[in-house]
Amino acid sequence: MKPTLFLVLLWICTESFGTTIMVKGLPSALEYRNDLYYWPPNVAISPDTTNLFITMDGIDKVCFLNTGLQGGLEQISEISIIINGAKKDWNCFPYTTTILEARP
Repeated sequence: MKPTLFLVLLWICTESFGTTIMVKGLPSALEYRNDLYYWPPNVAISPDTTNLFITMDGIDKVCFLNTGLQGGLEQISEISIIINGAKKDWNCFPYTTTILEARP
């Protein structure tokens, strides 16, 4: 009984852990024209990219291509970015180096 209870509690605890996002390099500044954001043409991007590190309106942001919310992150905004002529919707949130830790 004790090992089973331990495994159940361990499983519940692992569900509450946050995600670590590794960001390398400098953000790519988006170009804003005609109410749309454009990826800079001089910056190469892989077609299968699922996250971006950008500067938008003077704010550094990390963006994810998937439509699901990323673990209750605050200040998520959905923006459309035109990359190589294709418009895609991204979930973005301000990038900070603040680390929050919650302990019981």
